[in-house]
Amino acid sequence: MTATHQSTLPPSAPSPGDRVHIDLHVHSNHSSDSVIPVRSIIRCWERHRILSVVCDHDTLSGSLALIRALRGIQADVPEIPAMEITTADGEIIGLFLTEEIPPGLSAEETVDLIRDQGALTLVPHPFCTYRSRVLRQPLRDTLSGRIDIIEGYNGRNTTDADNMAAVEYARARGLPITAGSDAHTPMELARTYMALEPFETPKEFLAALGSARIHYQRTPRGIHMVTKAVKMVKGLGKRRSAR
Repeated sequence: MTATHQSTLPPSAPSPGDRVHIDLHVHSNHSSDSVIPVRSIIRCWERHRILSVVCDHDTLSGSLALIRALRGIQADVPEIPAMEITTADGEIIGLFLTEEIPPGLSAEETVDLIRDQGALTLVPHPFCTYRSRVLRQPLRDTLSGRIDIIEGYNGRNTTDADNMAAVEYARARGLPITAGSDAHTPMELARTYMALEPFETPKEFLAALGSARIHYQRTPRGIHMVTKAVKMVKGLGKRRSAR
């Protein structure tokens, strides 16, 4: 797979009409398996002008914390409240959410709750052969009429073939694709992102995806071991504090 990547972008804010650079799948330390402080995500924006959309596991808190902080830096930064929801059938990302969605519901119930908010449903890493919490067929096909977006490029997928299968699946169904690093550590930021035409609403965002430029760089497979260790340590700390 040919991958394009820009290590840095102009440090000044994009002028009107410029494309918006977005990593649509980042986890802050509000997730149980991530060590990225919100301040590090802000520094990524200030340095590279790549906007990270925080999609923490089963919480909107990290996403909202980032949005509040960026409002104090630049008023016209796009705002996409998001979270990665653990359903009974696999993970689903809600974009442009107004309320948290509880984990543990069926995928169908979760998608209905996302749509009730006027938000967008994104299926992350649908063909990943490493993860266990993946929304798989045939349920993915059953929900295809209610799925808005497929994540075509996930930086943490362990093979490029997993990403290409997602891209081909989306194209066959006329669904737009996105790109995200799925970062859980600071070293993964600013590696995979999209360049989009400016947007404000979910509808405009969907339209902008049609002409998105993808910048993709796969993260080394060993990063998953780091994530497992982080989750173990954070879980141990949580149990100790609860005593």
